[in-house]
Amino acid sequence: MRIIANDYKPNEMFKILRQSLNLTQEELAKLIHVSKSSIEKYEYGTCNYTFETLLKIAQKSGYEIIFEKKLK
Repeated sequence: MRIIANDYKPNEMFKILRQSLNLTQEELAKLIHVSKSSIEKYEYGTCNYTFETLLKIAQKSGYEIIFEKKLK
């Protein structure tokens, strides 16, 4: 699966990522060692997650984080 993060708001991207893993908020929270309320806040956009949080998800789920320059 390829997710183009620039196409989404950060909170939308986070939710899409969690759903692509077929995890509930609680399951993802346990996987990356944060509270369920933190996951809720990330998805509602009331709190920003860190790059470190994305790295944890990538490492635990087999995803890669890739930065590419846009072709004009």
